[in-house]
Amino acid sequence: MPAPLSSPRAVRLLLALALAVLTAAFWPGSVRAQEPEFFDVPWAHNQWTFGTPLDMSHLRYCVDPRDPDWEVAAAIADTIARGLLLAPQRYVVETDVAVTEDITRIYAIMLQHCDLHMGFKLIPEGYESWISLTRAYYQSQYVFVAADRSITALGDVPRTRPIGVTIGTSAHLGLLSYLRTHPDAQRWPIFPMGNDDLALEALLNGTVDVALVWAPTLWARQRAEPAYAALEAISPNPVQPVGFGVGALMLAGQSFLRSAVDEAIAALIADGTIGEILEYYGFPATARP
Repeated sequence: MPAPLSSPRAVRLLLALALAVLTAAFWPGSVRAQEPEFFDVPWAHNQWTFGTPLDMSHLRYCVDPRDPDWEVAAAIADTIARGLLLAPQRYVVETDVAVTEDITRIYAIMLQHCDLHMGFKLIPEGYESWISLTRAYYQSQYVFVAADRSITALGDVPRTRPIGVTIGTSAHLGLLSYLRTHPDAQRWPIFPMGNDDLALEALLNGTVDVALVWAPTLWARQRAEPAYAALEAISPNPVQPVGFGVGALMLAGQSFLRSAVDEAIAALIADGTIGEILEYYGFPATARP
């Protein structure tokens, strides 16, 4: 793994941030963001028993193995914690792979186990008022993927051939918007899929000619299963690519800690540390200030 915080400037900055975090934790007048209304917050069973951790020397974070980037996110979280002079405390979310978490379950996990829940796309207006998000620690995008090596761009695909797309994603909506500007004869058939994995499976078995998926999902499947190694991302031309920053979810009201984490992420990006982590894993993302 790359050595964290190689820049003396970044070290000094993060030392100051660490002191600020510890001061805020024990100072009763620390700054707080405007609290969400009571009825806007989910209800978790026995939530009054969770309380605030007494040991403030740790940065607790959660990762979900169903997320394709969870190993990369854990490496980034470890580095953020060390930069703030806190011990990283990882919680791996345990759940059925086939089950999608509802928001109440995520709220309960946050209360019990994590200050940060890694791996959330920074979708504008996409979250409830009780949720706060850090700044992005990497940027990635949705990609068009083909199994036929002769296809190098989406424009090479005959308009009669189907595209598999995870239904309801921003990429799906963007593709539909593009197609609406063309007559029916110039539109690719769209096969809606339940998730990116199903879209990639449809591409492998020949149901579709192209799949539109989140790039980290393709990366994870290619690492795990040799059958996916032959799949390649192609140019989206003539469609504009859809991308997002990815950050960590926090509970609203933790404004001081969030500011410290944001400053730490900015320093780690400027220092090149996060870029080194992404390069180490061969991860399809960039770290941009």
